[in-house]
Amino acid sequence: MNDNSKGHVLVTGAALRIGREIALTLAQAGWDVTIHFNRSADAAQSLALEIKALGRYAGMAQADLADPQAVAALILSLQGPPLTALVNNASLFEHDDKDPDGSRHKAINFAAPITLSHALLGGLAADSAGAIVHILDNTSQPAILTHYAHSRHLLRETIPALATAFAPKVRVNAVAVGPSLINERQSQAHFKARCTETPLGHASQPIDIAKAVLCLLENSSITGAILPVDSGLHLIST
Repeated sequence: MNDNSKGHVLVTGAALRIGREIALTLAQAGWDVTIHFNRSADAAQSLALEIKALGRYAGMAQADLADPQAVAALILSLQGPPLTALVNNASLFEHDDKDPDGSRHKAINFAAPITLSHALLGGLAADSAGAIVHILDNTSQPAILTHYAHSRHLLRETIPALATAFAPKVRVNAVAVGPSLINERQSQAHFKARCTETPLGHASQPIDIAKAVLCLLENSSITGAILPVDSGLHLIST
């Protein structure tokens, strides 16, 4: 780790979309970053080059988060400086008919973040403190996405208990986002409608999500918090 580094953070699902914005924002703020990816090796490599150009360490770690053995080995296999932080950003977002029993959603969206969180805690040096930020979803989901919604809810419900159990060694927080980037199953019209339904009337910008993650990683007095970065969606959701 460079002398002026703020720490070494693993960002899951970091190669693309919001994960990429988070990883790059943290690097720009002085963090060394390991980019986790599954299939997006080229995008991960491109991001690593950008981070290295900033003078920061940029590691790459491939793992299928649906595979418990791969998840268990992920942190142990990391290169570079000692790991001090974790951003659980990766998630599976599929219709229920693609995952009939919900097992893949639960593995990726719930079990993997919990396993990685415990691994971070267990791997910290005696004189080190750590931080974890989970990325949650404040949007409502239709009936065809019940497994996705349930897995995200399970992770949300663990935050008070994890924050209590991990204190004072590791702080555990979350950022809950609203409509941010259009997904492959949405029309532009549907995405725009979801964004304009929020009190602020616009999408949750990836840079705003990334800045919220940075705040929670660096503020040593916050733990157990769920910070909504959702254009006010939490104010009208039930």
